[in-house]
Amino acid sequence: MQLLPILFAILLGTLALAFVLYPIYRRIPIKIAQAMPLTPSSSSLAQAERERTARAALHEVELDYQLGNLAETDYRSLHTRYMRRAALAMKSRREHEQEIDELIEEQLHRMKEKDEHATE
Repeated sequence: MQLLPILFAILLGTLALAFVLYPIYRRIPIKIAQAMPLTPSSSSLAQAERERTARAALHEVELDYQLGNLAETDYRSLHTRYMRRAALAMKSRREHEQEIDELIEEQLHRMKEKDEHATE
């Protein structure tokens, strides 16, 4: 009967370790995301990942500064750098979404023209 508590402790330890390490292994490094061939769907995913990564880095810098782990000068330079990255990622995503919207509008216009010609 001594085996059951040991197995239970090992299982709980493994689950706790998996929970702690999951965010580390879940992230796709920016270099890998940029090296992947970009199809329309992977391009959107890569842009979303860059935006998420920049926001997470900004959040970490804020937390480190609030905890006193960063000097104010380091905080300001890192904050500025990550704000720029996040802004560029958001701008890139918006531009990509606008391109997709324009393509959709073009296709709708073509479909309406074909429909009008078919009914005449």
